[in-house]
Amino acid sequence: MKSIKRKLTLSYLVIIIITVLLAEVGLISLLQKYYYSNAKEILVNEIELSSNFYNTYLSNESLEKNIANDVDIFWKNTNAEVQILDINGNILMDSIGFFPASAIKTKDFSSALMNELGYNIEISEQTNEKLMSVAYPLKSNTEIVGVLRFVTSLRKIDATISRISYYLFGLGLLIIFVSAIVSIFIASTITKPLSIITKGAENLAKGNYNEEIEKISEDELGKLTDTLNIMSKEILKNAKLKDEFIASVSHELRTPLTSIKGWAITLEYIAPKDSDDFKEGLKIIENETDRLSTLVEDLLDFSKLSSGKITLSKTKTDLNYFLEEFIKKIKPRILNLDINLTTNFESNLPFINIDQNRLTQTILNVLDNSFNFTLPGDYIYIKTKIKNNFIFITIEDTGSGISSKDLPHITQKFYKGKNSNSKNGIGLSICKEIMNLHNGDLFIESTEGKGTIVKLSLPLQ
Repeated sequence: MKSIKRKLTLSYLVIIIITVLLAEVGLISLLQKYYYSNAKEILVNEIELSSNFYNTYLSNESLEKNIANDVDIFWKNTNAEVQILDINGNILMDSIGFFPASAIKTKDFSSALMNELGYNIEISEQTNEKLMSVAYPLKSNTEIVGVLRFVTSLRKIDATISRISYYLFGLGLLIIFVSAIVSIFIASTITKPLSIITKGAENLAKGNYNEEIEKISEDELGKLTDTLNIMSKEILKNAKLKDEFIASVSHELRTPLTSIKGWAITLEYIAPKDSDDFKEGLKIIENETDRLSTLVEDLLDFSKLSSGKITLSKTKTDLNYFLEEFIKKIKPRILNLDINLTTNFESNLPFINIDQNRLTQTILNVLDNSFNFTLPGDYIYIKTKIKNNFIFITIEDTGSGISSKDLPHITQKFYKGKNSNSKNGIGLSICKEIMNLHNGDLFIESTEGKGTIVKLSLPLQ
């Protein structure tokens, strides 16, 4: 859980840090824009006032004469550096006495020559500081004769912005610190239920199915808790089913063993002259032994299938020939039961890879069920047909059929319908597993009173 808690906390912190950084960058950008806009507005107001005063009251005299007469009344309202330039960009007057060797060709000066308010921010080549400048045309009888330019340093504004940025940075660190504590708390609220669920799952793994996991939330974790509790109940239910199955099997094993033992004792006292009883006893021993062997084999197969240890030994097989040979082996039994068997095999079936022993087991199990539910004179049909890249073996009987209530469960492990002759309820479930191992399937259709159709599908490749 520490790993998940750490991951959650780090995830929250990364999101918060990115958010704080983006917010601070945005705030600093807005702050700079605000201060620069204010500085620009002040300069614009001052230069418009100064230029309007000049154009109204001083424009009758030439620009050079006004400068020579030291007329400064029109620009004394500002604390900025004041420059008066001719239309070529040469500085005619500078309030701080700075006269560069080259003419001024800045963006604000060019705008002023076009009778527009000029604005510019640049880095001074002399002082390497950021400067803001605005420029406005000076006119004489509507003709532009020069440019009035106000220049101010942004050093103090940038210093103020830097100072506020430090405060914001400190506030951001505080927010991140508080967020880290909150993130740890939130992560704990998630990992605590996970710890409880993990402990409950460990108890389930140890076989403690009676312990219910405490549900402490109504979210997805609460749903997971409910699922695990339902799972433990299902395990208990299946364990009970297993115990009932073992008890049933024990009973079924005990019955033939009792018969075998009883007749074995009887045979000890039967004289050879009583040959009929002797033969009958031997027949009972043989039948009960066969029944016990079949039951044991089914149990072994079920155990292997449940543990995934069963493997197939496939060989390339002519399915029609395989079925014909199989029918020859069971023909005496069919004749003895007085059942009519009819075959209809599709010709020229391709060879397929199957485990012949396991497929024999499956078909025999299906036929055993048909024999159990058919009467003398009834019919059983065995067919083969290719459809959708599968070969289907269809076994159809005209017996009593399976009830609609039992049909959906007939291939489930341990299921025994009310009319079932199965002794353990695992025969058809084993058949279905064998077909699945062949990458095929087993399908059952039945109408009570009319008969049953079982289809076994086998892939061509």
